[in-house]
Amino acid sequence: MKYSIEVTTKIGCSNVCEYCPQTTLIKRYRERVGKDQDTMMSLDTFKKCISTIPTDIGFNFTGYVEPFLNPDCADMIIHAFKKGHELLLNTTLMGLKIDDWDKLHDNGVVFRHGVHVHLPSASYFEMIGVKTPTKYFTHTDGKDYMELDDNYYELLNHVLHRPFAHWTNFHCHGDLHPLLGDIKNYVKLDVRNINSRAMNLLLEKTEKVPDEINIRGQCPRIYQNVLLPDGSLALCCQDYGLDDMVGNLMKSTWQEFENSPRVIDIRENGADLCDYCEEGIDYVGDKENQWRKPQQIK
Repeated sequence: MKYSIEVTTKIGCSNVCEYCPQTTLIKRYRERVGKDQDTMMSLDTFKKCISTIPTDIGFNFTGYVEPFLNPDCADMIIHAFKKGHELLLNTTLMGLKIDDWDKLHDNGVVFRHGVHVHLPSASYFEMIGVKTPTKYFTHTDGKDYMELDDNYYELLNHVLHRPFAHWTNFHCHGDLHPLLGDIKNYVKLDVRNINSRAMNLLLEKTEKVPDEINIRGQCPRIYQNVLLPDGSLALCCQDYGLDDMVGNLMKSTWQEFENSPRVIDIRENGADLCDYCEEGIDYVGDKENQWRKPQQIK
């Protein structure tokens, strides 16, 4: 995909992953978009927003949230696919129903850029697949972990046995949850890195990223804006603080957006947020855990 749009189907994610600055996102959305604005994207809003976007621009269903926490997500994907856009899906499976997965298959949806399934971690606090009310068990390694829900096992098993034809990838952050250890016998598991989300995980932004590793004006993510539930476009996947709102597709066409002075300037020179972006810095194994809240470190 030359350009792509990340789709944030709602504001506020129940996965509450400790490395994802949801509190900041929710607060800033209320401040910068409006307290009365919908936090759940409607199917009609999605259709309106993408109506003028050329089909050579793809859609990444990932954004700032688990996409299937919006019950219309499968229909959004199908609509974008039938319109002719290339697709990518990044999901924890939370909110997904087996019927949704089968519906995507039955409509012939092709994820040209893959389906990326985010599995529960043993290293970080997440509520992905967790049984509620929460229960803990002591593993043979002597550590306590949250139990996983039977419905999650059923869904994951269905996804494993009915993958999409192009390719399906499985990944986690840090170590894989011990109850899923057997999955490594069936799929290749990737471990993904963590960064500070342009310092939005920190209590406050610290010094700018040093010049030698600053990616301002060099990062392709400025061509991967994030569509929000009200039609607004945020700068990129790191902009959880919504510091750079660059347009609104409920109020303008895609061509008007692309030709706006603000967008032209950012694509030539980058944005102020880029000076704080640690996209190229690996936080896995960070001994100081400087971005984690003290109560989260066990």
